[in-house]
Amino acid sequence: MSGDDTYYRIATIIEDTVVRALASKHIYPNVDFYSGLVFHDLGIPTDLFTPVFAVARIAGWTAQVIEYWEDNRLLRPLDWYAGPKDLVYVPIDERP
Repeated sequence: MSGDDTYYRIATIIEDTVVRALASKHIYPNVDFYSGLVFHDLGIPTDLFTPVFAVARIAGWTAQVIEYWEDNRLLRPLDWYAGPKDLVYVPIDERP
């Protein structure tokens, strides 16, 4: 472990700021907010953050698949898209 708490101090400032700004909406950071800091402090290479994140969730994802199979139907949460429609795709290398 590095002992350098720079990223942690930055993250706590961000968390405090966001919590104050969004508290009325009951939006708070979850454990994933700090997982990158923990991975970094443990010396895990940045390019492995996503695989480690995924491996930690495989049991839950597998349990969901088993639930889907038991009922023979997919569970789909209701949601409505409220953003702009009929947009034209612009490749990343052509974006401003």
